[in-house]
Amino acid sequence: MALDRMVLAFFVIFMTVHFLESIGGFYMTTAVVSIEKQFQIPSKVSGTMVSAGDFGYIPSVIFVAYLGGKGNRARWIGFGCMLIAVANVLISSSNFVFSDHEPVKTETSLMIDSADLTCQDYQNFERSRKLTEVESIHAAMLCNATLWRAKPSILKSSFAYCDAILNKERNKNTEATCSNNELAHAGPTALIFLGLFILGIGRTMPFSLGLPLIDDNVKKRNLPVYFAGMFLVRMLGPVVGLAMGYLSNKYYYKFEVPTGLTHVDPDWIGRWWAGFLLIGIILFFPSLALFCFPTPKPSKDGTPSPLKLVDKHIKKNSQGQAIVPNSTKSKVTDFVDTIAVIVKQPVYIGCMIGRIMDVFAFKGYFVFLPKYLEVQFGFPQYKIQKYMGIIGITGFALGVSIGTIVMRVFKLEGRRAAGWVALCSGLAALLSFINASTGCESTLTTLGLDLEAKTSLTASCLKNCACERMPMFPVCDQSGEVFYSPCHAGCKLTQSSLEMFTVASDKVSGIIFENCACAGGKSVSRQFCTTEDCDQMGLMYFLVMALGGLVGGMGVTAGMLILLRSVPPNHRSISLGFNGFLVSLFATLPSPIFWGWLFDRNCLKWDEKCPDTRGSCSLYDAANLRVSLHVIYGLIRVISLVTDVFVLYHADGLKLTEEEQSDDDDDTPENDEKTTPEDIKLQPIKHELEPLLEEDANGQTKPINGHRRTPSSASKNRVARAMSEEDEFQRKRSLAAEMLAYELPSNGAP
Repeated sequence: MALDRMVLAFFVIFMTVHFLESIGGFYMTTAVVSIEKQFQIPSKVSGTMVSAGDFGYIPSVIFVAYLGGKGNRARWIGFGCMLIAVANVLISSSNFVFSDHEPVKTETSLMIDSADLTCQDYQNFERSRKLTEVESIHAAMLCNATLWRAKPSILKSSFAYCDAILNKERNKNTEATCSNNELAHAGPTALIFLGLFILGIGRTMPFSLGLPLIDDNVKKRNLPVYFAGMFLVRMLGPVVGLAMGYLSNKYYYKFEVPTGLTHVDPDWIGRWWAGFLLIGIILFFPSLALFCFPTPKPSKDGTPSPLKLVDKHIKKNSQGQAIVPNSTKSKVTDFVDTIAVIVKQPVYIGCMIGRIMDVFAFKGYFVFLPKYLEVQFGFPQYKIQKYMGIIGITGFALGVSIGTIVMRVFKLEGRRAAGWVALCSGLAALLSFINASTGCESTLTTLGLDLEAKTSLTASCLKNCACERMPMFPVCDQSGEVFYSPCHAGCKLTQSSLEMFTVASDKVSGIIFENCACAGGKSVSRQFCTTEDCDQMGLMYFLVMALGGLVGGMGVTAGMLILLRSVPPNHRSISLGFNGFLVSLFATLPSPIFWGWLFDRNCLKWDEKCPDTRGSCSLYDAANLRVSLHVIYGLIRVISLVTDVFVLYHADGLKLTEEEQSDDDDDTPENDEKTTPEDIKLQPIKHELEPLLEEDANGQTKPINGHRRTPSSASKNRVARAMSEEDEFQRKRSLAAEMLAYELPSNGAP
């Protein structure tokens, strides 16, 4: 029972660590947009930053898989996850180390001039409402006093009024800040890059060592319950990651929200750093427990432990330790020979190339998908994360379950399994083309259609507004016409506007700007912008995405089993490491950079907060971006079908659910019981029946008699091979689920 408790304790810690580790990959996609806005980073740069994990992963994964597979894998995985925890805290710290820059102190003379001019305009406006001269003077005095209190908040706000003096002061403050921080985004970019680089090194260990560790410890009917629970928990990882993104993006990244700023405004920045900090702190402690997990030892009667932390397929000495070549030359030779065996497997090569194509298409696409949905449909980021978690991940998980059932019912093996993978992949690729035509005219896309006219300052209603370099803050009049900002709508400061800046910011939402000259003197607001059409089209987009995830997920179980069974079992760790190395080198590393470049290529308006510098993109050509994004994604997925056909041709005779054996496969106590020929159940069909033989003293074989005896090692292997088809399937089903669980958080759904 002590050993059973040790196995249970190990799997609980192991499952907890991998669940927490799986959250981070999907949470990163929810933070990219906010990081770009806060530190003014172009998409191409942020794509390179996201790829930093692969710069750490690529040079280390093969060596970790080779060396870690010959040691205590629990200790290696625990150390790797501790690195991931530290990396998450490091990424979060960039928000605190590189804090925002407050505007410089306002000059007194400028404040007086601004107050005189602004409140003079306000006084004239009140006179038009038939106020007496005394009442107008009193109102102007009240306006001046209010303006003194409100001005710091006005200068820091995300929108600007039609007021030349105020806007001149805003630009002066911005220039002073920029002169002291010409490379403001370089520091946080480097720190986040470093954190992701460390995270990439840590990720090599749970990926390349964890799956073989699970495979070695799943025995017949003993441990499927652990894997059923692990599959459920690992599938929850991406859902929790997106849920954390939903929560963090609901809150502003600072604890004080600028007056009037809402979730739908372009300047809204979610509290992205909180999720990284939380993941890092929580992940560290179970990772430390896994690193310190005691090495299981045989019982007093010599019975081996059911928990194998060292790869059971490698050669070991009498103490159960891996035999590692002594000299460096021997290690290199052994390593090269192992790689040579792997690359000679055509099914493995075909699966790997197909995986590279699929991940290249999906990785960068998924990283920038939240930005695209915000641009195309006008959804706030917190809603995007909720829909992606509920609709997208649920569809993919359902697809995996259906695919597993199909494999069981139709007993897919060899070419039939490869054909099923090709069919699912092809249908998923075709579905991606549908979203190329799914768009609408949101507030941002409408601005992009006629940007030059929307930003023109030649109209007479914009006289003395000084709207140059004022931030984009889209608003609409009650007829639905879109303006670039309140300043471009000719909106003047009013008494209600000033009072708004003197109350708590969390009490103000959905500002209505009054006295707007370019809107016929009427009011404008973001609330007046219609969204019904975009809400419907956005829902259709998510439904198609869910259907694509459903179809793509149905081929994952078969695809992962084909990859796993395409190499000899003793090379499994290194094959997964080599696969991860090439996928990272040619897919996950360049993919975000390529898709970031594609987004920047369709940028119409760069955020130029500092003179002669280009920050993040504030407005895109949504129509061209929509078509190019989905057509290129679909074409890459279609091209990857060629590799599916290659695998289909070479997969003849490949067994996915047949148990491979080694000498120590069945060293648990229950397998040491005496066995008779009557207890042996041979597989009834499509299996060659071999007589059970025993060796005599001269080394000759003879049929086993009916007496009871302890089976030899060879006989034990044949007994294990004769286990029931149901038990065998349950084991492999769990293994496929775990394989999926490793791929999902690292690279996303196909």
